[in-house]
Amino acid sequence: MHIKGLVAGLFVAGLLASCAPSIAVKYDYDPKVNVRQFSTYRIEADRQRNADPIVGSNLNQRRIAEALDQSLQGLGYKPTEDIGADLVVRFFTDSKDRQQVQSTGMGSPYGWGGWGMGGYGYGNQVYSRQYEENRVVINIYDSRTNNIVWQGWATGQLNTKKNERNRDLAFRETVASIMKNFPQSAGQDYGAAR
Repeated sequence: MHIKGLVAGLFVAGLLASCAPSIAVKYDYDPKVNVRQFSTYRIEADRQRNADPIVGSNLNQRRIAEALDQSLQGLGYKPTEDIGADLVVRFFTDSKDRQQVQSTGMGSPYGWGGWGMGGYGYGNQVYSRQYEENRVVINIYDSRTNNIVWQGWATGQLNTKKNERNRDLAFRETVASIMKNFPQSAGQDYGAAR
């Protein structure tokens, strides 16, 4: 009996580890905006919203800004520090504590013998795991109107990488996965990029 419970417990622990939340990417845009008019950009961290001391740190803000710069240049946009850039790209990060609950759902609460007959049952075992969920949000504004023309965000666990090189890679890949939904190159509208 104890061996079966131990095996079931190890199975659930492995299941919890394998079911850890992955990075989910979503985006939204204004279909009325003609993206062909944009060719230059400037990047700014949204300093008012980067309140998380770890994911919103200056180090991670630089990682995100560098990855954004690389993605946008790869799409054909040109960076500028000038206030007259066509697009203003602002980003922020935040974090929330989350809990994942898993139940084994094995066996009957009444035992092997059935209703009222006793026996060797092992009831439902519930396991939980605490984790930090991070979010990177990228807002792209038309600098003339200050209206958002595109927004992309990723939600998941970014702060689990143990060494700096992997953390660099995690942020670079996260930003790239968000920006792959932005139009393919300057001068194309959303319909042409699909």
